[in-house]
Amino acid sequence: MHRVTSYVHLLSKEARRKIIEVLASSRGVRRLADELGVTPAAVSKYLRGLTHPSDRVVEKAIGAATPEEALEISKIVAEVLLEGIDDYVRWSIEKGVMDVRVYSRLSEIAARAGLASLSSRRAAELADVKV
Repeated sequence: MHRVTSYVHLLSKEARRKIIEVLASSRGVRRLADELGVTPAAVSKYLRGLTHPSDRVVEKAIGAATPEEALEISKIVAEVLLEGIDDYVRWSIEKGVMDVRVYSRLSEIAARAGLASLSSRRAAELADVKV
């Protein structure tokens, strides 16, 4: 299994609950509990939002996902991470502390994802900003 802790750790409690919900909807609580190595009571608590799964449990859940479930999980994770990045970028620009290296890294990530047309003009604008 690919090590996903680097982004799993950043997931909100609600995102973790939604990931468990995606898997439980097709497997049921007992089967999912067996796959995750937790009790059915723990899965029920995750689903009700009474507690949240640990990074390890979320990693196992992601690793156990079918291709269809992985697509749903991907949407959940992307929403959380992109909202966080957007909030950070807005804050750093507002405070005048935006580091051009952040924009460069975001451009590299976009290119890796096949989004190479992502505002090259904006990169040039940020290069002129003194930080």
